[in-house]
Amino acid sequence: MILPWKNERITFERFMEFCLYDPECGYYTTKPKVIGRKGDFYTSPHTHPLFGQILADAFVSYFDLCSRPKPFHIVEMGAGEGLLREQILTRLRDRYPQIYKRVEYMPVEVNEALPDGIQGVVFSNELFDALPVHRVRVRGGEVREIFVYFGDQISEKEGEITDSRILNYMELGFDRWREGYEYEVNLRMVDQLEALEHRIKSGVVLTIDYGYGWEEYNSEERASGTLLCYHRHQTGQNPYLNLGDQDITAHVNFQVMQKTGDRLGWESKPLKRQREFMLEWGLEKALIEEENRGLLNPDRIETRLGLKELLVPGGISDTMKVLVQKVRLS
Repeated sequence: MILPWKNERITFERFMEFCLYDPECGYYTTKPKVIGRKGDFYTSPHTHPLFGQILADAFVSYFDLCSRPKPFHIVEMGAGEGLLREQILTRLRDRYPQIYKRVEYMPVEVNEALPDGIQGVVFSNELFDALPVHRVRVRGGEVREIFVYFGDQISEKEGEITDSRILNYMELGFDRWREGYEYEVNLRMVDQLEALEHRIKSGVVLTIDYGYGWEEYNSEERASGTLLCYHRHQTGQNPYLNLGDQDITAHVNFQVMQKTGDRLGWESKPLKRQREFMLEWGLEKALIEEENRGLLNPDRIETRLGLKELLVPGGISDTMKVLVQKVRLS
């Protein structure tokens, strides 16, 4: 990758955006397949269609909660290749044909404008953890921004923060700051929520992502923050390797997301693990149906292995979190 900077320092947010989303060499914009066995990581829809089916069942309940609007908007932020869309719409068509007829499904990619007048569901699956973040370090009780410097080698330098909102985010998201610790600041997440406030007439915002509330975050030593890189199903913490050829993520600070929603007048439900969310919306019944299709049916072996991957203890359904926020619903 040819970097456009020489003897220059930039924010980590700008560096991360370039590595992931540059039109000519970004990880998400130029790689033919980044998810699945041939990619660098898995998401829930790639393990088993049950995940999308359960989401569709939840959306049916939200349809009633939204007073059965026509059309019923389902806005997917960060839709990618469309696998989750296919799973959700297939479930609605097969099980809820009358609701399916009212659905207007609207995929929105990163950096695309949101539609106006949304009445229904806005959801995302592993979107916010892939938004570019600022990185800061606490030094002498003060917040110092971490910059990326491009000389003969890539290095990091500290300096004054570039955006006053960084301090606001730190106060919202971290009940105490530890000397020498590094933190990620996802201002683009806040921007996205504020943009949604102006686009939704009434509905539900459902966020599925890697992340934490404050108590969970504080329960572990996180001196280096939560930044992770994924390359060929291996994780690392060095964002300056494999530029444009590895994913870079930072866990979502759900405390900031909830408090931002509170400021906007939204009602946030308690944060849940993905497994708890799936149990709430019919996981046990779905597993019984799967069993009735035949435990030993050789045609379903791959499907059952995918189901195991989705639900294995300590796996993706225990690490992913789900936050539901109601917007202008009685």
